[in-house]
Amino acid sequence: MANSNPHFLRSSVLPFELRYSDNSNACYKKHTHSEFSIGVVDSGISEYVNQNIKQTIQPGSTVIVNPEEVHSCNPQKGTNWSYKMLYVEPSWLANLQSKISNKNNNNFQPIQMTHSDCPFLYQGFQSLAQTLIENESAIKVEQTAINFFAELFLIDAKIPSIDIISKKAVDCAYQYISDNFDKNISISDIANISGLSDFYLIHSFRKQYGITPHAYQIVMRINRAKELLKQGDNIASIATDLGFTDQSHFHRNFKKMVAATPKQYKKDL
Repeated sequence: MANSNPHFLRSSVLPFELRYSDNSNACYKKHTHSEFSIGVVDSGISEYVNQNIKQTIQPGSTVIVNPEEVHSCNPQKGTNWSYKMLYVEPSWLANLQSKISNKNNNNFQPIQMTHSDCPFLYQGFQSLAQTLIENESAIKVEQTAINFFAELFLIDAKIPSIDIISKKAVDCAYQYISDNFDKNISISDIANISGLSDFYLIHSFRKQYGITPHAYQIVMRINRAKELLKQGDNIASIATDLGFTDQSHFHRNFKKMVAATPKQYKKDL
């Protein structure tokens, strides 16, 4: 039997709400809402209606709905589907748009696309959704969200790339993370120190160093963890002292970089 019950996840970091469902046969009448929404079909075929235009959507496509637009998205008759849908407060998006355009505009500028088959956008959404589901650190959630929506705006505006500014400002951000990698710093904290907007910070940092600010913070934490493990420190204490959400978060990131668990690494020293 199909499971029609949706799951709801509300972010504690950003004004986001994620709705997702697996193997569902639930259908929704045409409706509107005040939030901007964007989502993907994970499995099955969907009939998507936006602004009286009907389209067939399948895995690999991203649907985009501006606030107050009449729309619906349902599985084809007699079939089940799995999907994810993210609802975002327009004011948060408007703020990001202002930073990208360097214009002081308090109103959200509607997206022209109603859907996209861009694989980069599809995978970016899946990454953001997974970050929210796994309840990653605040900086990871911020960074992933800014990255994804900035790319959406650039794709919609048909802007292929951005110019990177001030190497000195990015170096300042790098040093700040180096000095505070064990603290619960945010993208906004780093941006303020460097004098860059959140958007330009992430893109400039990645272009200059080949890694995002959050990824660099994790690298610094894991390197320090290896030193502490060599000294015989307790694994649980290391996770707490280095600012990981919990021991599982520490274990997962350590294994990604060292190809061994903290316990295995400590045992073989």
